[in-house]
Amino acid sequence: MLKVSVVIPVYNVMPYLERCVQSVVRQTYQNLEIILVDDGSTDGSGKLCDKIAGTDQRIRVIHQKNQGLSGARNTGIRQATGEYIVFLDSDDEWLLSDGLEKLLGEDKTDIIAFKRVDIWNKNQRVLCADYDTAAIAKMPDIQAVFSYLVKTQQLQISACFLLVRRQMLLDHDIFFPVGLLSEDIYWSMHLWHHIRTVRFTNLNFYGYYHRETSITTTVSIKTYRSYDQIFSYWKTQCDAGCMNAAAIRAYLANMWVSRGYVFYGLDATDKPEAIGILQRHCDLLNYGYSAKSKRIRRMALLIGVKPTVMALGWYWQLRSYIKH
Repeated sequence: MLKVSVVIPVYNVMPYLERCVQSVVRQTYQNLEIILVDDGSTDGSGKLCDKIAGTDQRIRVIHQKNQGLSGARNTGIRQATGEYIVFLDSDDEWLLSDGLEKLLGEDKTDIIAFKRVDIWNKNQRVLCADYDTAAIAKMPDIQAVFSYLVKTQQLQISACFLLVRRQMLLDHDIFFPVGLLSEDIYWSMHLWHHIRTVRFTNLNFYGYYHRETSITTTVSIKTYRSYDQIFSYWKTQCDAGCMNAAAIRAYLANMWVSRGYVFYGLDATDKPEAIGILQRHCDLLNYGYSAKSKRIRRMALLIGVKPTVMALGWYWQLRSYIKH
């Protein structure tokens, strides 16, 4: 039976931590090690980790000075001993007690991709679209799969929705960039350069909670600065002829659009800098696959980047108001 290392970074998440860990402990698949990386918590989460570890010998706690999500995950990768590694954020949970058992088959693929369930306020749950596993199985190589996922906007960039063969991460030095927000984009792009085999499953396994204070729902200029670095790095890699270059540019175009939509949430003093970043990388819109990115490219050419971004923000505000 394959051993699986579950890496759970922990930082000031006391209200959610036990729910998260228990969703792993109750898995019917037993050959696990559960690594809680206390990343310098100040709310008592570190002590709670130690308490929880006393209830199950498979749980190991590592306390470290705060390094951010990337640093905590990297510690987990280095300390893990399983053949597969999977990341679970400490304010989320696994929804199926037999999920790991269903995911792990006899074939030892580089990664096994599964689905998330978005959980909003009042426990409203939204399922993601299924993968077309039959179509993916007929594709000639990993590059074709990657391009297909970008075109269909099904590329799940989060590290949390994959089981990954740990040795592949070590062999190719695939770690998370410390100090960079949206680190999953950088990490996943590197990962897809080294994948040789992949299996997709439509198991709704991961419960992804959307909280107002989480990193992914908080809009700040720091996020735009991180995207500036990510855009610059991968544009350079694509210009040098890296694998999947066309699809990577198309994916970055989608990310540019996403930053345009949430622009309205920035502080007024930060908006000029954010506009400058988007203007610097507006060339990415030339490579977008989706009809949406093509429409926004036409808008930017017609009225300019700043009015386009302002219009996107107004649209997103109106859409959110109507939705809620």
